[in-house]
Amino acid sequence: MEISALAGLGLRTQEAKVYLALLELGATTIKPLAERSGVKRTSIYNFIDQMVQRGLVERSIVRGRARYSPADPKKVVSRRQQQLKELEQSLPALMALFAGSSGKPRISYFEGAAEVANILWEETRCRKETLYIWPGGQTLDAIGGAEVMNAIDKERIARKVWVRTVRFRTRDVRYAYSRAGEKYLRELRWAPPQVQVSMAMGIYDTGKVGFFSSRRESFGVLIESSELRELMTVLFRLLWASSSPA
Repeated sequence: MEISALAGLGLRTQEAKVYLALLELGATTIKPLAERSGVKRTSIYNFIDQMVQRGLVERSIVRGRARYSPADPKKVVSRRQQQLKELEQSLPALMALFAGSSGKPRISYFEGAAEVANILWEETRCRKETLYIWPGGQTLDAIGGAEVMNAIDKERIARKVWVRTVRFRTRDVRYAYSRAGEKYLRELRWAPPQVQVSMAMGIYDTGKVGFFSSRRESFGVLIESSELRELMTVLFRLLWASSSPA
């Protein structure tokens, strides 16, 4: 039995090592258990009682000393299956709680280029279309550069998701998949010169709206809200209508 398999039964790495050592040794005391498992005695003392309470280890007292032996692996697996069965039986009640909170907006905050890029990946989960207001090079820098955006666009195109983007001519930075047209599944327009923004916005047909800053502030927010998405879509269409074809 491997440590990874025991992890699937809810054992932490050190607990798994101790359990495997007990299977090899049989009933034993802490000192040989530590030597065989490679886990320090002080660490074993910290969690061995919890393993006893969870039915993973059995404890007996022989001549005044505590001895530990492993629970039958079949019983360990059976107990885990019973726990999963009980959880499954509770699933309807848990789903009712989840549904009760579905009317509230869900907000995820991201900081740093690697995290902010997670917002952009939302476009690959869209069914048909994503809408963007895209300030330019500063936005590309904020999500980790052209390599990241190429990977996202490549996946989006494979999933046949179109993008409509309002970009800013004087600050635009091209990359491999940034062009408009059928091949790239992108419609592109240039924002009016008098419109200048630093924060980008993505509107996704998954019901979410993303906002992501320039590299200077380096943060982003993804909000799941039907009302916010409705409002931002109206504002996007107004800007789209006043923008010029690329």
